[in-house]
Amino acid sequence: MKKITIFILSVAIIFLTNSVLAKGLPPTLVMNISSSKTISGTAGDFVTVEGTITNSSSKPISNITTYLSLADNESKLPVDLEDWSAEKGLYIGTIDAGQILPLNWKIHFVKAGTYSLIIIAEVAGNELPQVSSITQFQVSPKRNLNPGQVLPIALGTPIILIFIMFLLTYRRRIED
Repeated sequence: MKKITIFILSVAIIFLTNSVLAKGLPPTLVMNISSSKTISGTAGDFVTVEGTITNSSSKPISNITTYLSLADNESKLPVDLEDWSAEKGLYIGTIDAGQILPLNWKIHFVKAGTYSLIIIAEVAGNELPQVSSITQFQVSPKRNLNPGQVLPIALGTPIILIFIMFLLTYRRRIED
């Protein structure tokens, strides 16, 4: 009898937990990337990702840290933002009810491709972070007149050979 009671209680707890999670609670922090139209650029460019964080609850929220998360759409892998010179998380002490705060990160585009960007907010004491909507952007390849550093050799070798030939010709004229 005890086993059946424990089983029924376990099923009830699981059912209630799943129904609460399925309904989902309204997010108390809302993040938006406001510079989504100006993020695209060329590899090697520096851009600023501008966003906002809004406290949509009726109470102040403390100990918030926001991060950028970047994924390469072609390889379906996350991108290490240290390579892109992006700043670490931005710590927000307290955000009052209804308050909107600006968020800014500087990014150095490293590699051409198509990327997805989101803002993640982590509140101390909460198990789940809150995320913004996804912003897609394109990084174009950098056009380089000297790919692979070949130009100095391609131009330098003939110039050096012509100079050597000129010196040999000049020396022969002096000796004759």
